[in-house]
Amino acid sequence: MKCFWAFSSFTVGGPQRRFVSIAEQLGDEYNHIVTAMDGCYDAEMLLSDSISYTRMPLPIEKNGAISRANIRCFAGALAEAAPDLLMTSNWGTIEWRIANRKSKVPHLHFEDGFGPDETMDARNKKRNLTRRVLFSRLATGHKHFSFVAPSQTLGEIFEDEWRVPADRTAIIPNGVNIRRFASIEPPGDRTIPVIGTVGALRPEKRFDRLLRIFSDIRKETRATLLIVGDGPLAGDLRQQARDLNIETDVMFVGAQSDVAPFLRRMDVFAMTSDTEQMPISLVEAMAVGLPIVASNVGDVRDILSPGNRKFAFYPEDEANMARAIRSMLGDHKLRASLGANNAARAAREYSLETMTSRYRALFESVAA
Repeated sequence: MKCFWAFSSFTVGGPQRRFVSIAEQLGDEYNHIVTAMDGCYDAEMLLSDSISYTRMPLPIEKNGAISRANIRCFAGALAEAAPDLLMTSNWGTIEWRIANRKSKVPHLHFEDGFGPDETMDARNKKRNLTRRVLFSRLATGHKHFSFVAPSQTLGEIFEDEWRVPADRTAIIPNGVNIRRFASIEPPGDRTIPVIGTVGALRPEKRFDRLLRIFSDIRKETRATLLIVGDGPLAGDLRQQARDLNIETDVMFVGAQSDVAPFLRRMDVFAMTSDTEQMPISLVEAMAVGLPIVASNVGDVRDILSPGNRKFAFYPEDEANMARAIRSMLGDHKLRASLGANNAARAAREYSLETMTSRYRALFESVAA
């Protein structure tokens, strides 16, 4: 099967890491063509030789509005590639829906969440109206146009806000290679504990909040903060660490093709985003056996093991996040218990094999 993937950006992030995992599992019977709307292909660093992959860069207009030139370009790309299945990702690829109206390539649209300009509580009205028009009316008229959401929260948004028929949306939670992460022994009781996180350094991830929380923790507790990821805010966050006088205790290690060794160095995993749905990094941390302190956004609280759910807070509640991390750092038995339960839940609910089998069935059904 020939799959054409249009990403807003092929940077190293959750959707791109999921694509790589799926493509590896599907094997050489699937061929993948990838185009990035912003011209960024950094996630190619994640690709293995087992993936049949072709990059298709396109001359794209970037003016913030739907572009007729882009639509003509995309329609031509689809005609040239002649894929069996078109996959688009998030708002940045909305023009592909219009470009595909005539060719009617079977189409799956993924939504993974929202950026800093469009949160769970404040969606962009113009974008919402556009989604409603393109997703509902045209979806009803084109039987091979379906949707994928990684969380129940997004599934409800598809149906309630964008008027997508419920039978057009597949809720498929993200999965990870449990064996890869479960083979890593969780840390023991270190002299200097490590608080860690993984993610793209973008505004909605709110690493500025995590730095303030860590600064508060450091007033009473000796610790190190490990940040795995890169992005447009890297320079600003380094400067913030200097301004808070914690730069010697904060390690920025950049984007990594393999995050597992870095998760092994952590004692507590922290996620302080304003918006998430079903973050892969969270499930990876659970699979390693880490306790979690996180923002209560999207499906995050429900993903955690029951005992860990009380450590999911409103994003703005920095004081309680700091208090929770501090209590975990001081209690090895608590960390071990929460981590073991998180690992068991990840293995039971969020395996790579389960996710891939569901995607394979969906791809074959939509492209049939």
